[in-house]
Amino acid sequence: MKPIKLILSFCLLVHTHLSVAQTCNAKIIADAPNSRYDMRANGTVVDRKTGLTWMRCALGQTWKNAACTGGVSAYTWQGALQAADSTIFAGLNDWRLPNLKELYSLVENRCYSPAINLTAFPDATDDWFWSSSPYADFSYNAWIISFYFGYDNDDSKNSSFAVRLVRGGR
Repeated sequence: MKPIKLILSFCLLVHTHLSVAQTCNAKIIADAPNSRYDMRANGTVVDRKTGLTWMRCALGQTWKNAACTGGVSAYTWQGALQAADSTIFAGLNDWRLPNLKELYSLVENRCYSPAINLTAFPDATDDWFWSSSPYADFSYNAWIISFYFGYDNDDSKNSSFAVRLVRGGR
């Protein structure tokens, strides 16, 4: 009897996680409203506030029919930097890993799970994402942002996290 309860509990936990939808507080002014973004059909979006062009999907996902499909890939920090250097998307080959400030500019503080504009970034996940910013206090770490609540943290460069690429700025 116990193994069945354990399996049912696990299935309920997995189902609950998969069915979680973004929650937003309409009483808070949006940090990243739809009007801030110029959404392109080629799978990119231009942030009018920062001038940066973003891939609308995380690496591992595929842009198709105005949506991101498939699973998000996880990379070590060095792997994320290398993936950015070798990515050709929407006919462009100058993609890069965003720095902490750039990545944090995508956080929508009035929402969670995920804390990002889902019109500009459809099918976005609430995973941790790498920035290109090394952690100054410990050279073996780099900055990451969780798009569950929009928090930042540092973690080992050998850990594996999701990647969203950007171009322009600096």
